[in-house]
Amino acid sequence: MKTIDQLVTELKLNPQQSLVVKNYFEDLVVELLESLKQDNLQNFEETINSIRKS
Repeated sequence: MKTIDQLVTELKLNPQQSLVVKNYFEDLVVELLESLKQDNLQNFEETINSIRKS
């Protein structure tokens, strides 16, 4: 897997393009992590509720 810097170099992006690409990927990662966080919270809540009902 390539780093963002390797990708920027390979694509010969200028500094402005590089910044846009980095920001885009950072936003995607944050969005993915937020989604995983919500999924985990929901799973924990469902498990806790299931245990309480038992």
